[in-house]
Formats: sequence, structure tokens, C-alpha cells
Amino acid sequence: MAYTCRGSNLLVSAFSQLRKTRQAIASLPTTGGGHEKQATNRFLATGASRGVAHHFTTGAFPSRAAAGDGGSANGPALLIEQMTTKIREGLGAELVDVVDNSGNARHISIKVVSQAFEGKSAINRQRLVYKCIWEEMQTDQVHAVQAIDTKTPDEAK
Repeated sequence: MAYTCRGSNLLVSAFSQLRKTRQAIASLPTTGGGHEKQATNRFLATGASRGVAHHFTTGAFPSRAAAGDGGSANGPALLIEQMTTKIREGLGAELVDVVDNSGNARHISIKVVSQAFEGKSAINRQRLVYKCIWEEMQTDQVHAVQAIDTKTPDEAK
């Protein structure tokens, strides 16, 4: 009796694509340079993430510096400060507290008190906050906002 697991089928498919990509890399001319980028783009066309494509076409892991956190230990603290500033300036907030729940700023919680929330529903308040940190959310720096607590100054009293 044979058992089939969907995950194993995906893994087999990924390795099959990897083999094809490595064959494509091997067929590229060795003069001129820049072939890793061509191979990475071919791999991305299959739906792979940029980090996976980079790893499998160059053999190296993508650096955190390339992701924009400077590759240093204070990267997460700098990111938290940037988000705090953007929210404070974007909403004219009286209080902004961005908490790093994971230690690397991948999972955060946000608390904001702003007059801009007056008369807005909870979902529209959250949309205003997300709009302020949209750039950070589009990178690999922040994976998830675990909680957003939004209040007007009157509600915060």
C-alpha cells in the first residue's frame, strides 16, 4: 500500500525545479558575469521567494544587510524606532508604542493614541496605522503585527 503526502509532492516538485534551474545555470556561458542574476530571475519565475532563489542559484544565504536592517544587532531597534516615528508623524499621535515581541522585530504589537481615530471604526483605525508602516510591511523585516490597540485621547483616559 502506497501513501502519498501533499507536502512530499511539493518537495519533489521543488527539487525537480531546483534540478532544472541548476541545469540552466550550468548551461550559461562562463564569461561576462551576472549569470547568477539571470538564474535567480528564472527561479523567481517559478514562484519561489527571492531568498530561496538567491540561495539555490548562488549557494549563499541572503544577507540581512540586503533586507535593509543594516545587518547589525541594532537593526531591530532601528526598525522599531522608524516605525514609531512614522506612526507618530503620520497620525499626529500623542502616544505610540511599538513592541518587539520576537526579539528581531519580525513580530510586533502596536499601541497608538491619536485624535485621528475620532469617529473611525476599529478596522479603519488599523488601516490608518498600516498605511504609516506600509513600506516596512512590504519587506522581509516585519512578518506580522500581532496586535494593534488604537484609541482616541478620550478613550485612553
